[in-house]
Amino acid sequence: MSEIELHRKLLGDSLRNQALLAALKKVIQPGKSTLTDIGAGTGFISFLARQLGAKQCTLIEYSDTLALARELARVNKISGLHFVQAHSAEVKKPPKTDIVISETLGNFALEEGLLETMVDARRFLAAGGVMIPCGLRQIVAPVFAARLQDEIDVWPRVGFGLKLTPAREASLNNMYVKSVVPSDLGGDDSHACEWDHLAFGTGLDSAQTSSLRSATLRWNNQELGATVLHGFALWWICELVPGISISTSPFAPATHWEQVYLPLLEPLRLKLGDEVELTLTSDTRPKTGLRVAWKTRLMLDGRAVSTQTQDISRGRI
Repeated sequence: MSEIELHRKLLGDSLRNQALLAALKKVIQPGKSTLTDIGAGTGFISFLARQLGAKQCTLIEYSDTLALARELARVNKISGLHFVQAHSAEVKKPPKTDIVISETLGNFALEEGLLETMVDARRFLAAGGVMIPCGLRQIVAPVFAARLQDEIDVWPRVGFGLKLTPAREASLNNMYVKSVVPSDLGGDDSHACEWDHLAFGTGLDSAQTSSLRSATLRWNNQELGATVLHGFALWWICELVPGISISTSPFAPATHWEQVYLPLLEPLRLKLGDEVELTLTSDTRPKTGLRVAWKTRLMLDGRAVSTQTQDISRGRI
């Protein structure tokens, strides 16, 4: 995706834009507040901040989009901006500002380095300052409908007498950006579980800010009923400031972001007494980039009947 196409989608998302505006209104003191915008892109967030009376905004952006931000500032006669073309981690002597904001969320919440950016962003924050976003919840839910799996798992239907098993295995070791709808999840969010909760700010220990995130969740037959499980859906709820959030839930108003679908290698046909165990791991350490893995076990009387282990590192062909 080109840079301008990315920003077209961002700026065309009115729900996102209004939420950011509302968050800034809650924290900006006109004529006093200073702000650092990390991953500033076109400068949109800093432009809003200046319109709300922020005294000074520092825009940090490593890509050439910063030149477009400068031009947009000139065209709109927006002053009080300081432009820095660099990755925020490269800034050796960061300015200390009252507000530090970074909207670097992906469809999979952490795929654009939000966690690492927010951890480093604390260097830019003045005493008593505000971090935006202030928190992130990651959610997972079982997918019961076959619709998404059928879209992805085309390999058995290709035909022509060809065995495509290695290609199928690689394909199903990937996560997919998809529009998940309530009917895929049984019609409601009663089976959705929080698998990760991050708080951004000062005073957090290393476990709370680790780039290696993992959780094990369980659903029993009494909760799920006799059904077929095809995969898992992921979404997130990002709290910008207390009381103002953006969500990619299939049960929330749609944004430009979509949900993420994790397929299974084979469907799980659940019977009375069965339990499903999912271990979900996200690794966004700089040396790794992005690695998501999921292990699914069908359990009966505390014993694993079957295990499916998937990892997007196996799907990179």
